Amino acid sequence: MNVKDVNLTPAELQAILDHKRSMSLAHGVEVSLEEAIEHFIEHYELDWMREKQRRDLAEQRHEIEKHKYLRSEKEGRDIGKARAAEEWCAKYAPIWRAEHESLERNGFLKVSVVIQSEQGLHMQPASTLANLAQQYSCEVYLHRVGMEYFNFILQGKKYLNVKSVLCLLTVKAEKGESLEFIATGPQAKTVLETIAGYIGQGTEPQKVEAVPGVA
Repeated sequence: MNVKDVNLTPAELQAILDHKRSMSLAHGVEVSLEEAIEHFIEHYELDWMREKQRRDLAEQRHEIEKHKYLRSEKEGRDIGKARAAEEWCAKYAPIWRAEHESLERNGFLKVSVVIQSEQGLHMQPASTLANLAQQYSCEVYLHRVGMEYFNFILQGKKYLNVKSVLCLLTVKAEKGESLEFIATGPQAKTVLETIAGYIGQGTEPQKVEAVPGVA
């Protein structure tokens, strides 16, 4: 299986990151994201999808019941379950699905930044960025239009691990290019703010204290 061909959803990626942490603890060594994706898909995805579908259907039924109550109150009579379901599916189901599969709903934050440094994102800036990301308790990934090397595909976009210098050295972005960063974890907001300051302003980042246990 080539895990890089799998187009993940934010919910799947978050589940895989949880699985990666569990695998790393069980093995006593850091498991790669690619290993975690493959193991999750082979051994856990089917059960995970079934449980997700069960939860989604329960939440949708709840939303339809709320819609039925509000519409019935407005019309002064019970509009019935069938009509309520038909109206909700036609008007609100696409919005509901988009919101449930959004990055934000599944624990990710995102920021887009235009590179301001004359050095772009080559050797020294890439090394600085990776070292910077490693100081925070979170996962952080980068997307650049047209990049060839990546760790996974999320919603049709290629992403790579910002904490890896080797990954970042493949980006070779120039000044004026736009980069998209996503992050998840306790310090996701802070790391994105710091990265945006470094990449978007072309200035050296402020030093932060390393988080215990974070490589």
